[in-house]
Parts: sequence; C-alpha cells; structure tokens
Amino acid sequence: MFKNLLIKARDARWMWDLFGPIYNRRIYNALFELYEHIAQAVEMDGSSQILDVGAGPGYATLLLAARHTTASLLGIDFSAMQVRAAERLRKQRGIHNCRFEQGNAMNLPFANNRFDGIVSIGSIKHWADPQQGMVEISRVLAPGCWAVISETDRDVAEEALRRFIQRFTAWYFWDPLLHWGLRHIIFGQSFSEQEIASLARAAGFREIRTEKLASCPYVIVKAQK
Repeated sequence: MFKNLLIKARDARWMWDLFGPIYNRRIYNALFELYEHIAQAVEMDGSSQILDVGAGPGYATLLLAARHTTASLLGIDFSAMQVRAAERLRKQRGIHNCRFEQGNAMNLPFANNRFDGIVSIGSIKHWADPQQGMVEISRVLAPGCWAVISETDRDVAEEALRRFIQRFTAWYFWDPLLHWGLRHIIFGQSFSEQEIASLARAAGFREIRTEKLASCPYVIVKAQK
C-alpha cells in the first residue's frame, strides 16, 4: 500500500510542481553524460524542428538548441513549475531558438508528422499509458525520422545504482532511504531495455536500436519511423 502511494506521488503533477526545484538542482550532475550522449545521437539539420517530451527543467532541450542554432526546439512538460523553470534557464542563457510549453504526452497538441526528431529523457515511467505516449510520439514524428527515448533501467545492477547515488546525493538525503527509493520506486518501477523497444515496435517504429552507457544507468532506445 505505502509503495503504491509513493509511485502515485512520483507521477503526480503536484509532486513536480512542489518538489521539482530540489530535483532540478541535483539531476544535472547525475545525468550530464547522458544529456551529452543524446545530444550527439539526435539527427538534425539546420532547419529541423525537434520536440522534447517531458522536458523537465529543459537541460537537454537547451543543450540541443545551443548546439544547433538554426534549428527549432520545443520542450513540453505536464508540470507548470517545470515549464517556468525551463523558461527561466532559457532566458538566463540567452537561447532564442527554443521554447517551453505545458503539455501531456498522452495527447500531444500537434499535427501528424510535425517534427523532424523527438527526444524524451526519464519521462515515460511517469505516463499514465506509456504505450499511448509512444503512439503519440510516432504520430507527430515525420516519416523516416528518429525518436530517442531514454529511461531509468529497471535491470540496473546494484554496483551501478550505488555509483549513481553518489552523483545524486546531498546532505539533506539520507543515503539508505535514497537507495531504497531509487531501487524500488524509480528504477524498480521503470522499464527494461527490451520493454522500451517493444513499446516502440508496437507504436509502429520500423528500425530500433538500443544501448546503455557504462557511466549512467539509463536505457537509450533510438527508433526510426
């Protein structure tokens, strides 16, 4: 019962509106290598339109926008607080080729075949229906283009999880409690590499590649429509 309540809280909008700033302060240092890797994996040219689904504080979106200044980036998140945080960071960095909006992955407010690439990092485990979210990503992605989906690895080894905790920890986290939460609520209630690939395949993606980074316990799935 308690575990189920925590999972519901993990996925609730109010949780991110309330505690998102704490998460934002810690997550960049934990995931910077993942952001860099995905920024290199996204295929785009000068006029590409790229969507980030579940953009959170905008770290990956802004990284892509800064490196591809003639492309157009849009990040959506279901938390209004996270959208405001991403917009503040965008203005601080003086980046003008991207914007952030509130939106729901279950019903993306865009036309079919709108985007030339889509990224989503650490978001799908929070979706009410991950398969529906993957179908929506496929719908708004142009034919022949790629989506890069990354999520916490449910099959993470204990040693890799403990290394990750060392990046995420802070004085106000009690490490044993943080370890329990990550193991049982975040990673344990996420997806395996094969499961994310299966979601992409069922959504109609025709070529699917998977990989993992030794330095970060996230699954990366690159799928072509």
